[in-house]
Amino acid sequence: MRGDEIKGAAAFVLFLVLTVLSLFGFLLFAVLLIAAGILIFLGFYVYIRLKLWWAKRHPPKVLEGPEDYV
Repeated sequence: MRGDEIKGAAAFVLFLVLTVLSLFGFLLFAVLLIAAGILIFLGFYVYIRLKLWWAKRHPPKVLEGPEDYV
């Protein structure tokens, strides 16, 4: 009877450890996905801001005559 109790306790502890590791693993994965999403969003935001800034600082050339097309 004593051996069955030890096996049951060991199984319970193993199950508890696997559950906690799985839970924290999924939470860590979710945090990493959220962080990656924020970094991608910030990257696109900076890209758009720089592109708009560049267009404002360097407006397109106004073509006036045939010499401008050469």
